[in-house]
Amino acid sequence: MTALDERPTTDGSVYADPATTTVTVAAYLGTRLQQLGVGHLFGVPGDFNLDLLDGLAVDGPTWVGSPNELGAGYAADAYARSRGLGVVVTTYGVGELSVINALAGAYAEDVPLVQVVGAPRRAAVEAGALVHHTLADGDFGHFSRAAAEVTVAAETLTAERAAEQIDTVLLAAVTARKPGYLAVPQDLALARVDAAPLAQRLVARSDDAALAAFEAGLAEQLAGAERPVLLVGQLVPRFGLGRELADLAARHGVAVVTQLSARGVLEPGHPSLAGSYAGSMLDPGARAVVDEADVVVHVGTVLTTELTGFGSHRRPGVDTPFLAADRAGFGAEETGRVLLPDALAALDRALAGRVGPRFAAAAQEAPAVPAAGGPLTQAQLWHVLGGALPSGTALLADTGTAYWGALGMPLPADTVFGGQPIWSSIGYALPAVLGQGLADRDRRPVLVIGDGAAQMTVQELSTIAAAGLTPVVLLLDNAGYTIERALQSPRAAYNDVAAWDWGMLVAGFTGGRAAYAEATTDAALAGALADAFADTGRVHVVRAVLDADDTPPLIDTLAALATAAKSAV
Repeated sequence: MTALDERPTTDGSVYADPATTTVTVAAYLGTRLQQLGVGHLFGVPGDFNLDLLDGLAVDGPTWVGSPNELGAGYAADAYARSRGLGVVVTTYGVGELSVINALAGAYAEDVPLVQVVGAPRRAAVEAGALVHHTLADGDFGHFSRAAAEVTVAAETLTAERAAEQIDTVLLAAVTARKPGYLAVPQDLALARVDAAPLAQRLVARSDDAALAAFEAGLAEQLAGAERPVLLVGQLVPRFGLGRELADLAARHGVAVVTQLSARGVLEPGHPSLAGSYAGSMLDPGARAVVDEADVVVHVGTVLTTELTGFGSHRRPGVDTPFLAADRAGFGAEETGRVLLPDALAALDRALAGRVGPRFAAAAQEAPAVPAAGGPLTQAQLWHVLGGALPSGTALLADTGTAYWGALGMPLPADTVFGGQPIWSSIGYALPAVLGQGLADRDRRPVLVIGDGAAQMTVQELSTIAAAGLTPVVLLLDNAGYTIERALQSPRAAYNDVAAWDWGMLVAGFTGGRAAYAEATTDAALAGALADAFADTGRVHVVRAVLDADDTPPLIDTLAALATAAKSAV
């Protein structure tokens, strides 16, 4: 148990002093976050979190304020994908509920996003006081109970266990790669806690016996495997294990197919890369490799509808090996607590005993070149973008035609590809530019987003510009929700969105720190993108005008599979 000295302090000198015996709760939290690689906090202030923010401001992570909490949550999500942990700070009730959509998305997409909430004073809670930002019913647990539904660990700090609770939530989030929730009562934020635990870093470990059992089972299956395949999902990039995977696959000559959520985890041209796999929905070459495999190892996968081609994938068997965030096993049976980095190392050792042939990737066909001229089409847009996109960028594609169009476009070398294929909350990717850009300053963000999605979160463009980031934003203006038109009722009024003057809006949100261009033909788009990629000192927004019914090929496939699945129910 960790006891608290409840005398608050505004002296931040102890924050950086390793010889101190106590620190404030805010300082303890800030130190832990920095130890875990967090250099920025995203959020919105409110009266219940002001003491907490003042305490975190003393030598702590840099504050990044957003126009609203949902945008801050999306930004922190993208930051976590790059850094291994992201944090959004809100006030109680009105602030935290705005973030719950981002928390749910992070849970679905295996993102370690921690929400820190400034909560009412303990005396008010104990008295059931009818204070603002509550439901005026004296129950202060409504929102923490809601958060518990979409987090791996949720705690409201107490005087007796504050440091322990902080450590518990943070460790759970980074271990499981799932969201966490911390509520900090206003009167505890600057109270003091024993600093001694800060001398020990937060580290999770696998169970040695479980790891050994998993490795033995893998080695037995793989020893005689002629055509093993690694099916790789989103947990590999979430843990930053792409390089380890690439080295493993190259050394052992084993085929790798990636789910949509892990696109780009292997470089184009890697000798083991057999393509993207989602059953019959995507690359037939990748599907054949999986169908013909004698062992399919699931490495950090999630088997949702879209990621499996609406169930057209090869289903795992009773002995199919799987590697998850903090467990591993075969079929539905777990061997126990095995962390993904350790499980991948075990897979490496198990493959060393295989005597089968090496995989030889088939030559990839060059994508078809669309006819030039005429009004800009989806086919032309993705061809032009694919030819213009430099290596070394972070390509973020929002849900809808942007994401499904980008999936059909070859990626250049050293490209980080991001989106939300599971949660699919439109508008996510624009604030994600903020988090990605701050997490990795050496990689210029490139955003592709539809007009309907951009209308959800476009105000975050102001934060992006204020932070000194210079992304290239390709806005697909097709007068509404084209992906919904492809799925059902294309002429329905609910698929339309109001027309905006995007040029005026970009200038207003960025204070003149952005260049703006419009393209209605492929030639105009090529010119605008060439200018944007050549000028790295400003935000560039390019509005591409497209027909409302024009769709990328994968949208048509998606719509057909969705219709068939609905009819089969």
